[in-house]
Amino acid sequence: MQEVIRAVSVVLNFNSSHELCELLPQLEAQRGVPHAVIVVDNASRSEEVSRAKEIFSQTWPYGLVGSTAEITASIKHAVTPSRAYLVLHEHNGGYSAGNNVGIRLAEELGAAAVLIANPDMRLEDPNYVAQLYETLVGERSNLIAASRIVGLNGLDQSPLRELSYWEELLWPIFALRNKLFKPSSHVVLPPGNQPAAVRKVSGCCLMLRLDFLRGNGYLDEGVFLYCEEPILAEKVRRAGGHIVFQPHLLAVHAHRKSIKGNPSRNMLQHIKSRCYYLRHYSNYRPIARACLFVSYALLRFAHLIRLRFF
Repeated sequence: MQEVIRAVSVVLNFNSSHELCELLPQLEAQRGVPHAVIVVDNASRSEEVSRAKEIFSQTWPYGLVGSTAEITASIKHAVTPSRAYLVLHEHNGGYSAGNNVGIRLAEELGAAAVLIANPDMRLEDPNYVAQLYETLVGERSNLIAASRIVGLNGLDQSPLRELSYWEELLWPIFALRNKLFKPSSHVVLPPGNQPAAVRKVSGCCLMLRLDFLRGNGYLDEGVFLYCEEPILAEKVRRAGGHIVFQPHLLAVHAHRKSIKGNPSRNMLQHIKSRCYYLRHYSNYRPIARACLFVSYALLRFAHLIRLRFF
C-alpha cells in the first residue's frame, strides 16, 4: 500500500544550482516519515536551470520535471505520486511567491507539513525531517517548528529576537555603538535542552503546518525578499499558536556573504520589506509607525547616496 506523504521539503532555487549537489542527496536520504521533495526553480538563468536539472536527475532519476501546470496535472492524475519534483517556475515573484508554488503542490500531495529549506542548508542527520515533524505535530498549537541552525563559523543563527522600537528609530546611534563596542546579538537561545516556544526563528530552514498556511493566506507575497520571519511570527501570534524550537536537532547554514550581492542594494530591499511589515503587521500606534517610516526614509537616502557616489 502506498504510504501517505506526511512531510514535503520545498527548496527554492534561484541561480544557486551549485548548492543543490549537497542538499538534494541529503533530502533523498531522509528517513522515518513519508516524505517528498519539491525543488522550485524561480526563473534562474538558462545555464543554472540546466545544471539544476542535471543535479536533480542524478539524485532522482525518475523524478518529474516540468512547469507548474504540468507538475500540478501530474500530481492530480497520478495513481502513485512521485517523491521528487523539479518545478520550472515561469517568473521570479520573490522568495515568498516562489515557496508558495511548492507549498501549494505539497497540498496537492496531501502533506500535513512542509519544510522550507534554502539551497545552502546542510541536513546531515537522515532523521532530521522526521524528528522536526514529530516536534511540530506533538502539540496542536505548534504551528512552526525549527531546529538549531549554525553558520560555517559555528555560531548560532536562530532563534531570533525582534528589534526594539528604539533600535529601529535611532538606528544611527545603535549602528555607532555596534562599531565601537561588541554588537548586541539578535540570537536568543532559550534555557535548557527541551523544546521551547520562541518568538521568531530564521527563515532559512523551518517546518510549518499546511493547515496553518492555508488558513492564513500562505506566505505573504507582499514582500519580495527579507522580513519573512517577523511576518510569520506575527501570523502565528494572531492565530494563537506557537513557534517551537528543538535544540536537539542541528542544521548548518553554509551561507557565504561574499556572494550575496551589493550591500546597499540589499539594504534598500530590506527597508522596503520592513516598512511593509510595519504597515501591515506591527502593533505600533500610527504616530509611532510614522516616526519609524521617517527613520527608514533617512536610512534609505543614506544608501542611495552610497550607491551613487561610492
